[in-house]
Amino acid sequence: MKSYLILAGSLLAFGCASTADKPMTLEYADLSVSYDELKTPKWQQLERFPARYPKKAVIQATEGCATIEYVITPHNEIKDIQVVVSTHPVFADAAKEVITHWHWNELPQNITDKAVKTQTRFDFCFDTPEQSCRTLKPNYSCPSRDIIYSTGTRIVKY
Repeated sequence: MKSYLILAGSLLAFGCASTADKPMTLEYADLSVSYDELKTPKWQQLERFPARYPKKAVIQATEGCATIEYVITPHNEIKDIQVVVSTHPVFADAAKEVITHWHWNELPQNITDKAVKTQTRFDFCFDTPEQSCRTLKPNYSCPSRDIIYSTGTRIVKY
């Protein structure tokens, strides 16, 4: 019994190692951001589709945004994905996930001769019968002019 108490006390005193507590090491930390990179002609053949509107946000009728920063290597690998800013964690998670599912592998190798760091903003908003959310000025703000819209439609049941 005494040895169990010592073990339990040691775990409390020293804690358990967790990968969530450790800072992420960025391979390209010193690389500066090339804003609007994916708006240049060399990336036009990349299929970029919107993030899935998070179910939790739909249920709560929540709108918001997330700006994601990431690095594209000459071999079309995506590295160092980071959230720059997000109005809600579910938007950040959805945006980070969709970037990895864009069809990077369908691009020719070496579109860029060096790694490129860029940012994309994801807006999550609801269309109304009167206006598309693309034309509304949101009451939230995330940086980046490279915007992908994930839109939803509110359905009111009577």
